[in-house]
Amino acid sequence: MKFVKLTAVFSAIAVAATLIFDSTIFSRELFSIFQDRVYTDRGIETVENFDPDGNILFLPSLKNKKFFASIEDLSVCRRKEVRKYIYIYLTRGRDYVKRSIQKSEFYLSIINEIFARHSDVPPELALLPLLESGFNPRAVSRSSAVGLWQFMRGTSEMLDLRTDHWIDERRDIEKSTEAAIRHLKALYSTFNSWELALAAYNGGAGHVGRAMKRTGAKTFWELMESGALRTETSEYVPRFAALLIIYQNQELLQLKDELEMPALPRTDTVRLTSPANIINISKLSGTSLAMLKLLNPELNRNQTPPYYRNYTLRLPEGSKEILAQRAHESNAEAIGENVSVENTLFALLN
Repeated sequence: MKFVKLTAVFSAIAVAATLIFDSTIFSRELFSIFQDRVYTDRGIETVENFDPDGNILFLPSLKNKKFFASIEDLSVCRRKEVRKYIYIYLTRGRDYVKRSIQKSEFYLSIINEIFARHSDVPPELALLPLLESGFNPRAVSRSSAVGLWQFMRGTSEMLDLRTDHWIDERRDIEKSTEAAIRHLKALYSTFNSWELALAAYNGGAGHVGRAMKRTGAKTFWELMESGALRTETSEYVPRFAALLIIYQNQELLQLKDELEMPALPRTDTVRLTSPANIINISKLSGTSLAMLKLLNPELNRNQTPPYYRNYTLRLPEGSKEILAQRAHESNAEAIGENVSVENTLFALLN
């Protein structure tokens, strides 16, 4: 009899262990509350009143959990605010989310390469443009913030991003990403919390710091509940958590099949030792002007800045070799003239 009871106990433990470690089972169970495609009052009420300990079999504890770890194991969904924005983004904001994920394909590989060089920064932050700009480098906010990372002019100047008649480096994929990483690192060193750093990225370090001092709050979530933050800043962290969960669980949330992912060209870079007209580059390289502008959104004109003597232009893979070949061909035609390939290319591109 004891043997039978022990067997039953061990079986129950084995089943429980299987359930605990099968994240897919629990993800599906949790995500079943996000099936709506159209926003309804009843739907949002169901999501906000969801009880993680009573309505599903298991959801990991949130106690003492780091922010990005809580997103990975979905325990952040214990927070009503995060569930609320998952629901909103999958209903009212569904088209925005789909466009943003599709656009991310153009730039995310470049951004991820840059983040890989900064091991002290969570790689998940590479997806912050989902919230900031929908991965549109030409996005301009109501407050005139610009680019993937939505920098105001004053902030961009502090981060050494150039903005003038020729160029707006807030739209430069590489330079703006490096600047965003520097900015996020500085904010993290101030607050020692990625949630607070993110809130400060949106609302400013001064605003967050003063709110903490005024309320005595030690964490972002305490600060949010205090009501001391501006509405947009209070919503910023749960919105980002919601978008990360959606991005990382596109298939389970039945979003993946709705996406039309673009066919992406592999890219290369060419260093231009003199200013160049990108219309001419387009013609000579066989690359459309639209593609050149898509890959180099920082350019305000069809000309690279005249003050740069080593400007890096991004091209579809193979275009660099075509340009070099055209220069060689033109140089060979200049029989009897002492003209270098570099000078010939300069003449062709201007």
